[in-house]
Amino acid sequence: MDKILIGIVKNGVFELVYPEGRPFSSFRLTSTRMQDSVPPENGELNLVEYEENAIAVSGNANREWIYSASIVDTGDPIVTALVRKVFAA
Repeated sequence: MDKILIGIVKNGVFELVYPEGRPFSSFRLTSTRMQDSVPPENGELNLVEYEENAIAVSGNANREWIYSASIVDTGDPIVTALVRKVFAA
């Protein structure tokens, strides 16, 4: 089941802020599914346009990748500032 994850993009990587307590906090996003027979790099999402912005992602986190990832929402500057403040990101 896909979960909604919230984070901020830093240096092209999704830095997870919610939910907290995961062993990995930095993720790369891929559109491929975990069970696909291709490497996750083949479907990697380019996050350049979201740099330094909060985003909400739907997908399955596993180690350093979020599989079946899709960006469901993006934060404007005010929302991004609030996410940074609330989660000390």
